[in-house]
Amino acid sequence: MDPEGIAAPELRQYTIEEFVQTVCPHCFAERQRTSDEAGVWKDGMLVSHSGSIWMRRFCEVHGETESLYEEDAALWQGRRGWSTPTSTVVPDRPGMPGGFPDAYRHGLPASHAQHTCILLLNVTERCNYGCPACFASAKPPGTAEPVEERPTLPEILATVDTMLAREGGRLGVVMLSGGEPTVRRDIVPMIEALATRNITRIMLNSNGREIAVNDTLLDFLAAHRRQVEVYLQFDGFDGNTSHVLRNEDVLEEKLKASARMNERGIFHTLVTTVMRNVNEEQCGRIIRHGLDSPYCSGVALQPMFGSGRFPGYDPMDRTTPTGILKRLAGWTDGAMTADDFVPLPCSHRDCCDISYMLKLYDGSWKSLPQLIGRDNLRQWVHLVANTITFDGLSQPVVDMLKSGSLTKVLSEQLGPGAPQLALEVSRMCACVPGLFEKLGGIWQRLGGRSGGERPDGNELATRGFRITIKQFMDAHTFNSDRIRQCCVHSGSFEEDPRRLSFCWRWLFDDASDFPDGRPRYRRDGSTLVDGKGA
Repeated sequence: MDPEGIAAPELRQYTIEEFVQTVCPHCFAERQRTSDEAGVWKDGMLVSHSGSIWMRRFCEVHGETESLYEEDAALWQGRRGWSTPTSTVVPDRPGMPGGFPDAYRHGLPASHAQHTCILLLNVTERCNYGCPACFASAKPPGTAEPVEERPTLPEILATVDTMLAREGGRLGVVMLSGGEPTVRRDIVPMIEALATRNITRIMLNSNGREIAVNDTLLDFLAAHRRQVEVYLQFDGFDGNTSHVLRNEDVLEEKLKASARMNERGIFHTLVTTVMRNVNEEQCGRIIRHGLDSPYCSGVALQPMFGSGRFPGYDPMDRTTPTGILKRLAGWTDGAMTADDFVPLPCSHRDCCDISYMLKLYDGSWKSLPQLIGRDNLRQWVHLVANTITFDGLSQPVVDMLKSGSLTKVLSEQLGPGAPQLALEVSRMCACVPGLFEKLGGIWQRLGGRSGGERPDGNELATRGFRITIKQFMDAHTFNSDRIRQCCVHSGSFEEDPRRLSFCWRWLFDDASDFPDGRPRYRRDGSTLVDGKGA
């Protein structure tokens, strides 16, 4: 102590990496909070110690606390330098002030850093599963079917048409979610109506129960296979995983749904909720299963997050994206490593890690970072972000950069089975001398490097495979910077629809699909009216 009895400053036992605005998970554990509630926002910072990254916040009630943000600090720090320019936003409420957080209650402000890459629509609160883990806190099986389901089909189409206008006449991905979308009687006319609009991909987020048994639905999906892809919930290969995450053994049902889609040429992505001490070690097997399934176009690994209804987990020892990345080599017998992935360039660097795999002439799979070179990819990203002139670059690189191939491939806009994506990949491969010859077969023909005919879309469809690792935020990991660059937006159903960041939508109790005051449900089953407790 100094002469006046005041303690001298102590050296912090961590290094400050970034300053953020966040929330206190201990406040949220007491009860749900609204985004405009006094004191809900906390000063926070991302810090490094013990080889990991931690979210640290300062709360007037609970003091200075921290939660695990990313398991591997070195991999997290390596995400810097992969960002590309983002697109401007047509605001949902042009007259609203543009600052964070106030403007975000009313949709995307003009200051938001990225346009809508994925428009997610929650088309029902009902489900035919009773999962302990459900960010939407969906109503359980047996819930009475309403006379008229909300949102109605006209409400859904009105939201889509509004967002089409705000996105310049085209939407990259519209994802139908819930609840379980296939419980709606009008799911087929809903998708038919969406298919007439300028939407690159329609994603059906499904647990697969209807797909496993409903031949009419299967026929419909097969007929629309070029525009519709199924996002199939698939958590692993043992009964314990199913019981922990889904409250019943659903493995055979999942395998049947996937097999039926493979037989009919329906593209689908396996979507895995990854939870520590439950199914982490099955990630490698899930990826291999996807690679061995001809019309499985990818795997999406999503670490468990604590919004909505979820099993208990330790916020100090949870699955994180960098934790998955550092263990991939062990789970895949060295076939994949962290170096096969790059941060999704269009979004905040912590939002998603992505890899794109190509099937070679001998049946093996290699990632683009392996084939092209991670340093080349990083240099190209830097050129996209910073180059005004292309002096000194080879003509194939200039053509590839001008065409936008890099940003199209390193995104989720085009389905892995889309012929256009294969063409964009071929432009990237043309930048590396000798790569077409190394790839051989169909890729050599696509690049015009052999005497055979150029492959058609069906040949190309099963030669690409995308893997993403995406951690959605909860109260323990909430990072204001991620919200401000989010590109996955939930659409509302109201006279003038708005878009909310996915993670914002499921954290705050005043964030609703129906801001006009229609009741919705908290995780404890109590209703909200106009954002207030009923």
